Amino acid sequence: MNSTPTILLVEDNETTARTLRVFLESQGYAVVCAADGKTGEDLFRRGEFDLVVLDLMLPDVDGLAVCRGLRRTSRVPIVMLTAKTAEDHIVEGLEAGADDYVCKPFGSKELLARVRRCLSRSERVNGANDVVRSGDLCLNAAARTVTLAGAPVKLTKSEFNILELLMRNPGRVFTRGQLIEQALGSDFEGFDRTVDTHIWSLRKKLGEPRGRPNHIISEPGVGYRMSESHAP
Repeated sequence: MNSTPTILLVEDNETTARTLRVFLESQGYAVVCAADGKTGEDLFRRGEFDLVVLDLMLPDVDGLAVCRGLRRTSRVPIVMLTAKTAEDHIVEGLEAGADDYVCKPFGSKELLARVRRCLSRSERVNGANDVVRSGDLCLNAAARTVTLAGAPVKLTKSEFNILELLMRNPGRVFTRGQLIEQALGSDFEGFDRTVDTHIWSLRKKLGEPRGRPNHIISEPGVGYRMSESHAP
């Protein structure tokens, strides 16, 4: 990552774009603006960006299409801005490849927190190694072992894959569809709700108190994320 992270802001509302640009620049980021999806895609292809802030309601190319296009060629973090607060719309954006979302209207500090979290997470993922820790939970990807407070935890293949994906991306919300695609693979045979069964089993094996999980957190109607309170 560059010493000064560069953000591509794709937002058609001129006032909103100007306000966000001034604010983000005041926080030490370089910001490049695009007023429509096609311009945003062109700028992204020609430049080097550390993060994209993407409005989903654009005047030309649909924001979801832009998100899918960027995700086909890059793993750069994408924070989507959406005025649609329904769970289905948020899930749709996450399924398209967004890493996080902010619902309009939002405060500048909220967006800043999301930006910082995504950039920090990206650094951790890019520097990923075989051993991942979350508090007293330790996962060794090479040995495919998990320990909790030093004690071994026996997991199934599916449980291990889900846990590894969550632990490598603390704070990021994964929908059930994303967990199936990225952790369980194309040979998975089951339904979205089968993921809930795997999560329930994982929590039980990790000694999670019923109704008060410490590590794997539910986002109602959306999916699951790994708690950041234990992240290194």
